[in-house]
Amino acid sequence: MFTLKNYKKALIGVGVTVFCSTLLAQTPRDPISTIDPPDFNRTGQTGFQFLHLPTNARSAAMGGIMNGMRNSTVSSIFNNPANLVDVKNIDAAFTNISYVADISYMTAAVAKNLGSNGTVGLFFANLTTPDMVRTQNTLDQDLGITVRSADLGTFKAGDVMYGISYAKKITDMLSVGGNFSRIEEDLAELKVSNTNIDFGLYYETGFNSLRLSMVARNFGPDTEFTGFTDLYGLPQTVRMPINFRVGIGYDLIENLSVYAEGAHPNDGPERFHLAGEYNVMNLLSLRGGYKMGYDEQSLTFGGGLNFNMGGVSGRVDYAFLDYGRLSNVSVISIGFAVN
Repeated sequence: MFTLKNYKKALIGVGVTVFCSTLLAQTPRDPISTIDPPDFNRTGQTGFQFLHLPTNARSAAMGGIMNGMRNSTVSSIFNNPANLVDVKNIDAAFTNISYVADISYMTAAVAKNLGSNGTVGLFFANLTTPDMVRTQNTLDQDLGITVRSADLGTFKAGDVMYGISYAKKITDMLSVGGNFSRIEEDLAELKVSNTNIDFGLYYETGFNSLRLSMVARNFGPDTEFTGFTDLYGLPQTVRMPINFRVGIGYDLIENLSVYAEGAHPNDGPERFHLAGEYNVMNLLSLRGGYKMGYDEQSLTFGGGLNFNMGGVSGRVDYAFLDYGRLSNVSVISIGFAVN
């Protein structure tokens, strides 16, 4: 008999199957030849690249994992919005990322659990760059080559995202969630904006502590920059950096959890993340992870400290990310929850 419970299990299975099939379909093989086709990555062919950056210290310390996490906070808005159901009452968080090249990136979010009506949240993200020197390529008529002009002042670039999130438990084992946001990007006098949609599923399998999770992020239409002049040339289409992720989580022992996740972006190669998290008396957390399929990123680690002040609980999390030749990145998150 095909019950509602069986339907939900089938839904998860279909999602995982479609994702895995998509991954396998990326490297077709000639049925006659035994020679694999050359690698082709679509790196650099999408806009709004800030949407790929880390957004909170817990996830960042665990190799950028977005799926399979328990005891999630409002920061799950930026990972898998389905985990927003873990918010007990009111939860708020702020994150600051000291990124490469003196780029500053911050995120903030607040959520409220409405009981049987689900959980709602609001979120905001902002990226800013330092002043950059403006130059212009001009044609040297005598030499017949293009040369760089003298400095023509400075310019900046930046990104903003703001939106709303909603999550709900469908059963005790299955939760769903989604985000709807507006994103804007400035580059000197040029501007581009778009709408953005994320969708996530989280499923407790009932097999010991095994849980499955899937998230699809950054869905939106193609758009174009505005403000183009002869100096910048013709407008170019800006595509969204869509990212599909499927992951699992499992508790090896009472306080030690491990995670594995596969990612399929539309602007780069497939990637894989491994991570672990160890909790000490619900006060201290130690975290580590490893990222595969990236040019410069690899090891990540960090920790968190939880504390209580009457009816309010707080947390401070830190992550250290190795970006290879691009130096290191630090992520600090501060959060508070009203229980």
